[in-house]
Amino acid sequence: MTSDVTVRLDRVQIVSSALPGDSPPKTLRGFKRTRDCFVRRQTTTSTYARARHYRSLANGTRIYWQYRRLKSWLMPWKVTIVSDDLSGLSRDEIERVLNYCRFHRLLLVEVAIDFSPSTGVNRRFIRSHAVFGKSHRDPREGISDLYYGSRKSDKLVRCYEKPEVGAYRVELELHSGFLGRNSISQLDDLVRIPVLVCPKHFQLVDLDWNQLRRHLEKKIGDRSDSIIAAAQRRTPSILRLKRYLRRKSIFNVHRFLVPRTINKDVSRALNKWIRKFNEEPWAYTN
Repeated sequence: MTSDVTVRLDRVQIVSSALPGDSPPKTLRGFKRTRDCFVRRQTTTSTYARARHYRSLANGTRIYWQYRRLKSWLMPWKVTIVSDDLSGLSRDEIERVLNYCRFHRLLLVEVAIDFSPSTGVNRRFIRSHAVFGKSHRDPREGISDLYYGSRKSDKLVRCYEKPEVGAYRVELELHSGFLGRNSISQLDDLVRIPVLVCPKHFQLVDLDWNQLRRHLEKKIGDRSDSIIAAAQRRTPSILRLKRYLRRKSIFNVHRFLVPRTINKDVSRALNKWIRKFNEEPWAYTN
């Protein structure tokens, strides 16, 4: 039986030290080396000169191994591992890379939460019911996709249809600030993610209109009806609704938010993922 909510590890970035002159492995068990090329500069600062690409022989997992740093403050190696759409990243695949990495740490962890059509979760549902901690929606990013946070903040959340898995995906990209603050630097530390993510950084909620009405009647009396009516017109966007209430001097709006029952399914899916991830065999000999 397929779960209505599925969690996958979609991408990780790792930085690692290396001996002077060391290059990434020429062969990597279970992977085929497909390319070794110059790194195109994406910002005003050059980072690494070269990148070696690998592709899994078993699925669609890809590895991008950057080396020959151009700034002394960079770690010698930066490795990005991108998962196969259907299977997600396994501990097995990541450990094959880590066998070559000295004194490594996690730089980025991307967790994908996929909702099947039966859950009713889609773009409209996310706009109406999803809160991502203190992250606000970025209206400049994408047309059909929803973005919360930014690439320079502790996390970036992207919500979009994922036809490859037949689901609506909520993708949490956890950056180094988030990982460092929560002491997540090694694979064993990923066990903290389920508790950290839900509900503090992702929760699906409803507004308790009865509680809000009682609060307003006690505070402003007869004028509460007009505020309630105006607030209900803003329900297609929970962030817009919260901003309106704050403008009306209704602070601590989270008091009136009630978690939806689907949050229990999200928590179960997160815990199921991390149990499976940690139970996988990952001991290797090079």
